[in-house]
Amino acid sequence: MIEIAPKSTEIKVNWYDAKLYCFTLTIDGKTGWRLPTVEELKLFYTLANDLKGWYWSADEYDDDRAYDASWISVLTTEYSPENKYYDNNKVRAVRDLP
Repeated sequence: MIEIAPKSTEIKVNWYDAKLYCFTLTIDGKTGWRLPTVEELKLFYTLANDLKGWYWSADEYDDDRAYDASWISVLTTEYSPENKYYDNNKVRAVRDLP
């Protein structure tokens, strides 16, 4: 199980800064936040249905690109390998529950 950070914590940054942001994030004394996988992003849309735009995932395509995802509907998700320095994707952190 995972915990999804509140929407109010979303920011737009490049992939490297997204990873750092999650690593240093503390919410209500909780640490251990990270970027979600593509599969976890799919789950977000199903559970929260409040994701609008493109979001970074932890999944890397190659040394220069990581996967991002966007939703047209609950049944249609787009994925693409994006340059890791692209700085207009959102971040929604997750953490593993004990």
